[in-house]
Amino acid sequence: MVDSVVIPKYMSNNIKTSKYTFINFIPKNLFEQFRRIANFYFLCVAIIQVSIESPVSPMTSILPLVFVITVTGVKQAYEDWLRHREDNKVNRAPARVLREGAMTEVLTSQIQVGDIVEVQQDEQFPCDLLLIASSNSEGNCDVTTANLDGETNLKTFTSPPDTRHLDSPRDLATMRALIECQLPHANLYDFKGRMDFYNGNAEPAKMSLATENLLLRGARLKNTPVVYGVSIYTGEDTKMALNTKMTSNKFSTVEKS
Repeated sequence: MVDSVVIPKYMSNNIKTSKYTFINFIPKNLFEQFRRIANFYFLCVAIIQVSIESPVSPMTSILPLVFVITVTGVKQAYEDWLRHREDNKVNRAPARVLREGAMTEVLTSQIQVGDIVEVQQDEQFPCDLLLIASSNSEGNCDVTTANLDGETNLKTFTSPPDTRHLDSPRDLATMRALIECQLPHANLYDFKGRMDFYNGNAEPAKMSLATENLLLRGARLKNTPVVYGVSIYTGEDTKMALNTKMTSNKFSTVEKS
């Protein structure tokens, strides 16, 4: 990167798909469950039966309500625990990043915007990467995006012409460039930007960037031994995360009415 440029603070590459934490599970889960009209109705009935001298025992309303709330809470807690486990598995996966002139293995969650990342064949991209160079002599690579859009056919992505020769960590360590691109958005097939590539003391070479230059998180490298890319969007800013909708409790039409 250019020395005079002040790099702002970006999102970390930590992924979170879980809904609850150990602290907020009970209040948040109870709130969501009592949004259901049936649960709220039996809660009101139980409160009324306790408040007055009811001929019917309050336990006829309290015990079924407690049973339903408990079983549902245990089920949702188990499902969220599975999400936490998968998040930890993804965030703690190893990744290779250029640090101090050499490729260093770090956790996926430790990747920062501007890092140069190495990805090998059949590996998933750990964040949204701008393809810089490839072991392919033409600077291309094949990628499968089945995890993103369900398409099983291979797609070809290409690196900018002026960076294709930077196919080793030693060459990449001397790279000086300024990348400007769109703010994060969910459209998988829309990416625009530009890169000013500085080569010595000459004026920078200006290159336009497009969708065919962007390798998306969740996609997998195929038919190419190794590629190098600069992390552009990380964590919750990646297109995969922006297209992931948080699961919510479903309500029937009768309940909504």
